[in-house]
Amino acid sequence: MGKKIGLAAYLIDDPVQGALFFLGKKLAVKDSKGNIAGIIVETEAYGGAEDKACHGYGKRLTPRNKIIFQQGGITYVYFCYGMHHLLNFVLGPEGVPMAVLIRGVIITEGKELVKQRRKGNPEHHWADGPGKVTKAMGITLADNGISLIGDRIWVEESGLEVPDSEIERTPRIGVDYAEEWAKKPLRFVWKQAMQRIMPSLINASSSSLNKDRVKTACSPTTH
Repeated sequence: MGKKIGLAAYLIDDPVQGALFFLGKKLAVKDSKGNIAGIIVETEAYGGAEDKACHGYGKRLTPRNKIIFQQGGITYVYFCYGMHHLLNFVLGPEGVPMAVLIRGVIITEGKELVKQRRKGNPEHHWADGPGKVTKAMGITLADNGISLIGDRIWVEESGLEVPDSEIERTPRIGVDYAEEWAKKPLRFVWKQAMQRIMPSLINASSSSLNKDRVKTACSPTTH
């Protein structure tokens, strides 16, 4: 087990810095059937009341989005399009809506359990989209608002370095409604992750990977 990421990392008031920080870290989930872990390889930054793609846009507080206004260090899990649960890490001080959406993970531990959950899907597609991450790791609405330094869901140091030259920056997926915010490069992908973590999967996961991510993507909306 690596060193657990402490509360201070979640209190930064810059979602871009947070989204970059969590690339290469290990996301771990303690499940009743076993433990699952994987390396975070894709994130998106959401934050500030001015971000039109963020659930906290305009500081409009609702029963659904109230979690994102709390102090960083907790999960924000919501159900999107009636299909997918999405996992976010809440960041920053209380009252300022900021979060990092976990868009992609390479599963490294608990593979037998994940294989059962993602039956019929090749390993390189187990968690290569935000809805797939939660399916693979067994994360549901019951996990909304829980501590990220507890014993259910947490993040560890992985010992992996993510060079800036290997990070692809693109606009976020599925936020065309967000006007000028739709084009901001707030999606971060560790391009060489598969090569460094699971080289045996490289051939299987080449050209179709990003296409599948787009088709299964489901990003935060303003309601």
